[in-house]
Amino acid sequence: MKLLHYAALALMAAVPSVAGAQAIKTEPPMKVFTAAEIEAVAMPDLAYTPDPTIAADFDKYFFFHRADTSFDQAYFDITECDSLASGINFYMGADSAAISSAMSQYGVLAGGIGGAIGGLMADAIFGSAERRRIKRINLRNCMFYKGYDRYGLEKELWQAFHFEEGLSRENAKDREAALMKQARVASGPKPKLEVLEP
Repeated sequence: MKLLHYAALALMAAVPSVAGAQAIKTEPPMKVFTAAEIEAVAMPDLAYTPDPTIAADFDKYFFFHRADTSFDQAYFDITECDSLASGINFYMGADSAAISSAMSQYGVLAGGIGGAIGGLMADAIFGSAERRRIKRINLRNCMFYKGYDRYGLEKELWQAFHFEEGLSRENAKDREAALMKQARVASGPKPKLEVLEP
């Protein structure tokens, strides 16, 4: 009888955590843009003459496109992948729940200061260039998972509607403008360029 009582208590304790976990999985609503808002976003120039020197940098300079994708969906996807790829918690700081969870799972040092020390050590050893490289890899993986093709681009054309972040974060206004242009390209006409490996 005692065993049944403990099992019932354990089941009741588990129910709120399941409900809480489902609430966390709720996606934010997709932003809906008017036709005028979309038209106001200038389509970036993608025309260049490919050559081996430019192609050697396609691991750094690229853009995404997916056929039959609305601007709203492309913006949602790019914004989500950019946030994941840039390690939003690095720039915005972890909240107390995340720190507490890490501490309970891995111990006080790992949760409380281990992550911060590890991040500082990695930055000191590898620097801003390594953080940018990791962001590019994460962005490519995320957008590939969402079904987007990747295309190479010449550096100066790429810089017109992208940004690079290393140890600092792009200001919100410039970031938004770049992401809007990236969504315009991702949902626009199919590029007349070779699709790259993810």
